[in-house]
Amino acid sequence: MNSQSTQSPSNVPNAWGVACRPTLLFVAAYALSITPHEAVHALTSYLLGFSSTLFQMWVNPDPARATSRQLATIAAAGPVFSLAVGVTCWLLNQRRFRRKPAALMFLMLAMVGVYSFLGPLAGSALGGDFNLAFTFLDVPKPVRYVASAIGFVLLPWFMFFMGGKLVGWAPRNFGRAKAVGCTTVAPWLIGTALILLVYWPLPSFLIGSTLGGSAFWLFAVVGAIFKFSTPRPAETISSFTGWDFMITFVAVAVVHLLVNGVRLTH
Repeated sequence: MNSQSTQSPSNVPNAWGVACRPTLLFVAAYALSITPHEAVHALTSYLLGFSSTLFQMWVNPDPARATSRQLATIAAAGPVFSLAVGVTCWLLNQRRFRRKPAALMFLMLAMVGVYSFLGPLAGSALGGDFNLAFTFLDVPKPVRYVASAIGFVLLPWFMFFMGGKLVGWAPRNFGRAKAVGCTTVAPWLIGTALILLVYWPLPSFLIGSTLGGSAFWLFAVVGAIFKFSTPRPAETISSFTGWDFMITFVAVAVVHLLVNGVRLTH
């Protein structure tokens, strides 16, 4: 007799909770990562002696008197902060909350944090934070292209790896299509649409970059497909918890508090 047939109704995860939880937590993790990322840009500018206005997904600094090195520091501070948060959340996921309900939230925070570093790295020769930093420092173009190449190699690999981790949160009785759909496809497509809604209104260039950047979720989907056959623990907890809704509410509230901008001035 297989384990699937012996599960009692109380032990079978709620299908809607399983399908929707990764999407909800991706939106929450995005808000708790991207908005602080922008806040770090603003705080760095403030600590260096310059005023700025912080919005939900961007910063308008006033660094007219800043040196090139100071401007580069302001630009690079955001992605470096995101990498630190991503690595910290990954370690917490692995060492403290592994297989506990909170682990999925930390997994999403780790993914968005590291992505928010590798994305700008991939854009070193095209646009974004590191492109600005390299421009301010007058870094030669070949160096920028090398940095972009490294980013374009690491980012797909990282998302492929994360897809394999995310699919592990699908219950053992889910088939491949259902498991991949609820853990990667839904966060990618539905989650990105919800993020645009939560962050609205946005300048057109940020809408385009958000949609374009989400394309790297395709590698997470592929990773989930390939890693689906990896054995999943029977005790995986996948349904909604009260903390999921509380964290999401706080994340969305923080975003909306910044819609009209908060001025950091000396």
